Amino acid sequence: MIADSYSALLSIARDLINIPSVTGMERKILEHLEELLESMHLKIERQEVAQDRWNLYAGWSETPDVVFCTHVDTVPPFIPAHVQDDIIYGRGACDTKGIIAAMLVAGKSLIAKGFTPAYLFVVGEETDSIGAKTAASSKRRAGHIIVGEPTENMLATGHKGVVSYTLRAAGVAAHSAYPERGSSAVHLLLDVIADLRAADWGRDDVLGEATMNVGLISGGVAANTSAPDAEATIMHRVIDRAEVGKAQVLEVVGDRVEVEFHTLSDPQILTTIEGLPAGAVSFGTDIPHLKPMGKCLLFGPGSIHDAHTAAERISLAAMSEAVDSYIKLFHALRRP
Repeated sequence: MIADSYSALLSIARDLINIPSVTGMERKILEHLEELLESMHLKIERQEVAQDRWNLYAGWSETPDVVFCTHVDTVPPFIPAHVQDDIIYGRGACDTKGIIAAMLVAGKSLIAKGFTPAYLFVVGEETDSIGAKTAASSKRRAGHIIVGEPTENMLATGHKGVVSYTLRAAGVAAHSAYPERGSSAVHLLLDVIADLRAADWGRDDVLGEATMNVGLISGGVAANTSAPDAEATIMHRVIDRAEVGKAQVLEVVGDRVEVEFHTLSDPQILTTIEGLPAGAVSFGTDIPHLKPMGKCLLFGPGSIHDAHTAAERISLAAMSEAVDSYIKLFHALRRP
């Protein structure tokens, strides 16, 4: 039985990984998932999100008790699948194509025993969560939504929120030998970033310490010219409400540079089930946007530390364990 499970997981995951689905280019993987879900004799429905992009619903009743849900997009670049020692490598292996495979294999087992699982696959989680936002606007509702992300087969008790934004600084170009004749946008930007890094962003007993990452930075035209412009994109993983974090950013920055906010999502305290290991995670998910649809749980095989890396991976053993856990969660959450 384990060998059969491994074979099915390997086949599904490898096929999914080998379909490029960087955010914005999810069409082909959605079409492939439609074929898989139709082979499970589940009714499927599309919800348009943007041109050639849609959310995919399968097996939905009016208000399903339990929905298996995750995103189908990946970060770049595409990395094809390869297998070594029962470990599958490739872009999306753990974030989240191995998770999709485990959810589908769990669903096949449930169908064989007379149950009808429901699925929601969304686009755009790696950037703006447009798929989850669109799903929530549909007024569809469910009892519980099991959101798949790589949590090492642990139910997440909660996760941090996100405040992301771009800073844009303006300067005046001048010969660098005469700095008094100009002003450097790069120098100004670095001063603002230093103040943001020095600020206290808080700590929570469950979620841990808030963090800040300067992910992108650019500016200037030449080494011998004061920079006329510069910008940086920053992401905070916050433990307080996102609006509190936004206000703190604005207070630290003042009127020195322009601020454009991108993502504001609150920290989440999540539903757990007795009998499964649980703990907090630091990364963000679609859950803040999916909450209007139903109570959310966060669970999946694989490690977040492997996600987004050149050696992204997931083990067949972890996926097989997740299949059993997804089935257990389905029965624990469904109404009698």
